[in-house]
Amino acid sequence: MARHLFGLLGKAAALGLAALAAGCSTFVTQTTQPTENVTAIYSWHAKGNMVFTCAYDAEGAYWRFLKPEGALYDESGRKQADLLADFGIRARDGSRITARIVKQTDTDDARNLKPALFETSGASKGILKGIRYVERRSPKGGMPLAGCSASQRGKRLAVPFTARYIFYR
Repeated sequence: MARHLFGLLGKAAALGLAALAAGCSTFVTQTTQPTENVTAIYSWHAKGNMVFTCAYDAEGAYWRFLKPEGALYDESGRKQADLLADFGIRARDGSRITARIVKQTDTDDARNLKPALFETSGASKGILKGIRYVERRSPKGGMPLAGCSASQRGKRLAVPFTARYIFYR
């Protein structure tokens, strides 16, 4: 009887640990959506390159991020905006926002950019007027697959990427 009870307790403990582990994995997979009461206005597809340069410091050579080179397209394939060096975005009507990363989540693949939430400012007119946040979802690519070497110092590397950008007011 004691052996049977111990077996049941062991199974219950294992189930509890599995539930705890599931809860932890849910915690790790955080959302990058804004927590404030905002409304999604646009959902545009990004396509382009993340540009790096081979830099060198006391720890050796590494790919240092320079800027994105890409554009955002609506569902019909019409170009809506360009990605700018300061995480900013310039829309087809000339309105422009600057942005800073306020939240990122991990990715399962080191080749992919991290999903991120950007807080924005700048546009007082145009289609970007009032945009408070931009979320980068489902990024594919954009990160170097291998490190650079000292012989590549100063060389540029453009890594193709795609993602979904959601704009919130």
